[in-house]
Amino acid sequence: MNLRTKLLALSLLTLLLPWSAWKLLQELEGFMREAQEETLMASARTMVGVIPVGFQTQLLFLPERYLPVRPLDHPPALDGYSDDWPDAEQGLVFESPDQKLKVNVIAGSHRDSLYLLMDLDAAARADTSVRIRLMARDPRGLFSYTIEPRAPGPLQLSSERGGAGQMEGFWLDHENGYRVELALPLSDRDTDIAFRVEEIGAAVGEVERNAGTMADPAQPGWISLLPAWQDVSDWLARSEVESSRTWLVDPAGWVLADSGADTGAAEAGTQRTTWLQRSLYGLVAGSHPEQMGERPANPVRFESELVKRALEGENSSGWAQDLETAVVWNTVAVPVELQGEVRGAIVMQSTSEGLLLMTNRALSRLLLTTLALTLLLALGLWFFATRLSRRVQRLSGAVSEAMEDSSEPGTLPLVHDRDELGELARNNEKLLRAVTEYSQYLQTLASKLSHELKTPLAITRSSLDNLSARELDPETRRFLDRAQEGVDRQSAIVRAMSEASRLEASIDAAEWGEVDLGQLVLGCAEGYRAVHAGRPLDVRVPEMDLQLKCAPDLLAQALDKLVDNAMSLSGEEDQVTIAVESYDGHFDLVVRNTGSRLPDELQERLFDSLVSLRDKRGAGPHLGLGLYIVRLVAAAHGGSVSARNLSGNRGVEFRINLPL
Repeated sequence: MNLRTKLLALSLLTLLLPWSAWKLLQELEGFMREAQEETLMASARTMVGVIPVGFQTQLLFLPERYLPVRPLDHPPALDGYSDDWPDAEQGLVFESPDQKLKVNVIAGSHRDSLYLLMDLDAAARADTSVRIRLMARDPRGLFSYTIEPRAPGPLQLSSERGGAGQMEGFWLDHENGYRVELALPLSDRDTDIAFRVEEIGAAVGEVERNAGTMADPAQPGWISLLPAWQDVSDWLARSEVESSRTWLVDPAGWVLADSGADTGAAEAGTQRTTWLQRSLYGLVAGSHPEQMGERPANPVRFESELVKRALEGENSSGWAQDLETAVVWNTVAVPVELQGEVRGAIVMQSTSEGLLLMTNRALSRLLLTTLALTLLLALGLWFFATRLSRRVQRLSGAVSEAMEDSSEPGTLPLVHDRDELGELARNNEKLLRAVTEYSQYLQTLASKLSHELKTPLAITRSSLDNLSARELDPETRRFLDRAQEGVDRQSAIVRAMSEASRLEASIDAAEWGEVDLGQLVLGCAEGYRAVHAGRPLDVRVPEMDLQLKCAPDLLAQALDKLVDNAMSLSGEEDQVTIAVESYDGHFDLVVRNTGSRLPDELQERLFDSLVSLRDKRGAGPHLGLGLYIVRLVAAAHGGSVSARNLSGNRGVEFRINLPL
């Protein structure tokens, strides 16, 4: 992992800052929810405890069987459609014994006018017909109607007993059966109704099945029409807490009284939120709020689990959030117990605009600010790490180049910087200069030593020659011979040391010309076969024109050093290969041998002066100048020299690159 990646990973710790703000946001959300819920629950309990005695009496003496009359904002159009009716699917349901005929009945009122909507779920067959017998009574008397239309359309019927005026309506067929919409000439006060829906077989003219309140038409089962308790609604409106709405429901969940719509909720409901705000609020609130879609402005009946638990005698509460707006509802339900029985429930609901994310803007800004600071800090650390990494790479590259070219290290980058990297660059520059001076000293050491040793060796040799001309006893002669052998060996060492310095001087004076590199290699190979008779030597020269402008003597000398190196470091049975390879723009002079391997730790120093890596020592001196001479020859031709171990321990390869 590089420096930039490490610092970038370290910057991730700054995420603890927005995380802590986020946790604080969630905790405060929980506190606010809990406080609002406790306040609302306390208000609902208080309201249950102070219900006036008259209203308690109304709850105690509810009719045994009744149909709540829902208030309508405007008179419904008598067209057989239920879109004028709020929550048209919530009504009293009656079924035939075989459950093949089902009737859903709802009642509504507008300005003392009474309306009925009967939805008949029955299979419309050609061999059957449907008839409705409806009875109504109020303080004026008893009235009955029979509805048996010949075809769908408007209805206009008079009471069979007269005196009640005409009833208007509409009969509509739909895919599941029939729908009848009626306008009764009665008020919603002190009115009872009874009805029976009959399915008549066309073949025999008899009733096949029926559903409704009248099992026996002569003894109808009456349903009281129960209008909204306006006096209770007014009391609820006066007693409720601010920004809330209260309902009184009966044991079946029907709304008996309503304090009226909360204007704050209506205004909040018009404020749309973005998907990002809804997502953030969902993360803050967790799984607490129930997601709710469109909800009725004036609910007719509560069928939620929350209200059911209250009607079973248990205080309950819950949260809900609108899918499109910032509105969040907290609903509580408290049972109303009279004479030891649950006679209804008070349902209270408060509305808040996004409870926390939308109203507590200070914490929202804190969260966004910490996130922005985290991103800025991460970007700053990434920029700093990138700049630091590039500075280190520049310094590393400059040091590598200076080590490759030891003639003059030059000035390293960053030496004028005043931080730790600048100090490192200055120390590296001092080290490189010391290494360069030492390398230059080693390169000239051989010539200096050869020059200084020539005179003492000449004096020693002449003295030994003079001594050998005298008559000496055998023992003295033996010591003299050993001394002459040592002087000869020292002379060979001096010649080897002076060879490199002579080569450096001869490079500038070398004769250059166009030669065929292949012919040059073939000529040298013949000499190697003569010198190393019996050694396997393979020469591979392509059959093509290999013209190269070079110094032939220098190349031959470099090739001599490589071949001598290969022969001396391998066994008698090992293969030595000399090859010329042609590429686009350069020739490669290659020498390979089997039976040896370069040490991995010193491969980069092979071509330095006075470096010898021989494991096998011959009789002659090896001062580490041979490969150094090869490097000088390659550099004189504008090329380079390299060495590597062949894969699979197949030997060693030396390669001189000669550009055209």
